Amino acid sequence: MTINKKNLLAPASLSFQLMTRSEPPELVIATIQSLLAVKYANDEILIIDNNNTDTSMYQPLAAFCASLDPKLNVRFYHIDAVEGFKAGALNLALGLMNPDCSHIVVVDSDYQALPHARKSIANAIERYPDHTLLQFPQFYRNTDQVDTHSELNHYFNHHLYRPFNRERALSTGTYAVIRRSDLLSLGGWSGASITEDAQMGVLMHQRGFRSRFIPEVIATGLLPNSLNDLMSQRRRWIYGNMQVLNGYFSITLPNNTQSPVSAQQGGIQQKSSPALASNQRPINSPKVKSIVERLAYTRAHLSQLSAWINFTGFFIFLQMVTLFILSYALLGAQFSGATPDASLLTPLYLVYASYAVFVIRRLWAYSQDQAPLNKQVNKGHQPSMKMRIRAWLMHLNFWELGALSWLPVLWGSEKPFVCTPKQEYIHTHSSLRLANIVALPKLLLMLNIVTAFIVAPFSPLYSPLLFVCALTVCALKIDAAKVAFDNFTVTEQKPTSISIKSKPAVAISRKQAKPLTPLETKIDTVFEDKKIINS
Repeated sequence: MTINKKNLLAPASLSFQLMTRSEPPELVIATIQSLLAVKYANDEILIIDNNNTDTSMYQPLAAFCASLDPKLNVRFYHIDAVEGFKAGALNLALGLMNPDCSHIVVVDSDYQALPHARKSIANAIERYPDHTLLQFPQFYRNTDQVDTHSELNHYFNHHLYRPFNRERALSTGTYAVIRRSDLLSLGGWSGASITEDAQMGVLMHQRGFRSRFIPEVIATGLLPNSLNDLMSQRRRWIYGNMQVLNGYFSITLPNNTQSPVSAQQGGIQQKSSPALASNQRPINSPKVKSIVERLAYTRAHLSQLSAWINFTGFFIFLQMVTLFILSYALLGAQFSGATPDASLLTPLYLVYASYAVFVIRRLWAYSQDQAPLNKQVNKGHQPSMKMRIRAWLMHLNFWELGALSWLPVLWGSEKPFVCTPKQEYIHTHSSLRLANIVALPKLLLMLNIVTAFIVAPFSPLYSPLLFVCALTVCALKIDAAKVAFDNFTVTEQKPTSISIKSKPAVAISRKQAKPLTPLETKIDTVFEDKKIINS
């Protein structure tokens, strides 16, 4: 048999996979258009709209995809109900994708590809041919939420940028480039956590596959459009990552054998070709890691999974209990005339010592952030100390979330996967400010106001150090709230995040949209010993 050397040198074919759920059609169409502008002829774009029965949200998108030239390889599917959160939809896409595509590119519905995106992906695959996962950074195109952008992107600009994390990167979802054959050997996406991307990264590393963070901005997305949505998104990340951490040392892998994948959609059946195993097998087979390597991976995993988590929650509870005891002691002193025992204040010194460690460590991390990704997009970008401090203050808004949102994992509480909406809402200045006040966590502010009152100069339990500590925490939380309010205000003009050229297409699609025939068959997607039923 003659081997065509030209085919061996051909770039890897990609399957761009968009999972959508109740997203504005204009937004998704703009993302598809950006992919059409960069994709190669042998690439495909696969859109799966799931767990959404509102026809007005997906029929215009279906009509737009149907109007495209079939040669562009854009395929759209709508499934009313998919089990397993986003992992279930991704597994469905894994079964429906073209088996000739060697790599999967996960794309969020709001992330528009930049002109060099496809070339950068091809270069990364060529540069790291033995890597299973190549994770590109998330970046945002909102121009009026600088502090929110800086706070979120600190993870990529500083945390993941460090060499020990960069060489052992977990997936962060969008623009994760994953070798299909390796993902199949893992049994597909795991639904054990609502952060399926991080879970997949841990499973992949435990199997011996390699990954890397590629610090190149190749796409831009949208920030959450309200402070409440931002909080909801952060809670999901914290909860999901703690799910992964909670079962970290008991994770079990499926068998190493790879089985063909089949998916049936409206009578269309796709199976992996016999040549798939040889064409898409990693160049270097996974190797058993040494103890030193395992410790390095464990360090990287714990670092990345705990990036949004802090462990001051135990001290917050300690502060609450101590304040209850102090209040009872002060009340009793009013009747007895005795002076409360000052030793009752001892737990508060421990509480504020833990708070100081948390606040100073995060301040140091943000002060070291050189924002290298921002400099790629804006050559003249210079992160001033003021910008870094404002990003740190923005982060302090999530103090309570990082401290408390993960605790329900410990007693097995299940939380649903909550999508972050990308629709714009109309607010007045007063209603938006009220909504921001309601959304912001206020537990620490309230606790420290009470603490400052109990240890104030007029109190029999007066403590100058504790009084200053309580006022400092109050001041930090108030300043953090001001920064958050600055980033979520009403603007007169419409945001320019959605491509203008997408709007006529949607208008036409809405007129041409016809009712879709619902799927009558169940889709059984089998990955080794796992069975995910999507009906």
